[in-house]
Amino acid sequence: MAARGQSHNPAGAIAVAAVAVGFLLVVQFRSMQAVRPTPAVPVRRVEEMAVLVAQAEQARAVLEEEVARLRHRLAEYERLTAEGKALTAALAEEAALYRVVLGLTPVRGRGIEVTVEAGRAVGVPLPATLEANDLAGIANELWAAGAEAIAIGDRRVLARSAFRQSGPRIVVDGAPLRPPYVIRAIGPADEMEAVLRIRGGFVDGLRAVGVTVRVQRRQVLRLPAYTGPLTFRWAEPVP
Repeated sequence: MAARGQSHNPAGAIAVAAVAVGFLLVVQFRSMQAVRPTPAVPVRRVEEMAVLVAQAEQARAVLEEEVARLRHRLAEYERLTAEGKALTAALAEEAALYRVVLGLTPVRGRGIEVTVEAGRAVGVPLPATLEANDLAGIANELWAAGAEAIAIGDRRVLARSAFRQSGPRIVVDGAPLRPPYVIRAIGPADEMEAVLRIRGGFVDGLRAVGVTVRVQRRQVLRLPAYTGPLTFRWAEPVP
């Protein structure tokens, strides 16, 4: 019986060993799959991404600098525009004043209206005649009394306007005037009327020789712009 037991045990041991070896192989195979490493990102790809990030940061810095420069320029333009508008407004106001002084723009205002006509003096057989010097004298009286603008008929005259006689006609700044002569002056009505009514004054002398002079106050007078010459042949501005 001892001999049969020894002949049966080797086969069972071999089977058991085979099963154990198989089990160990399966376990080892599964463990190797479990610990297999994840593929790593290539080093070259990482370097390329780093370069792209650096370039993006540099581009952003350049854009921020450009935006700051443009904002500064915009602020400077806005400042210059504001100053330019103020300067333009001041120049326009000054130019408008010069145009009024030079008579280059129509004006309106309170003043007096003087109508001058030839007449006949009492006891004088010949009728009185009107000459250029007579109208120039009345205009000078009005300027001296504070007139700011004067027109004779539809003709604006200035302090430097030239009155001359051309036969029977009176010519102002090259333009002939037609009677009756109506002189309109904007300015202080009291002073202008008073200077024309002075006894022994210029207008009193015209009336003495038969010239009719009528003076009326006007609340609103409208005078045209000056259209005569403004050139200077001899005078030059001093630098």
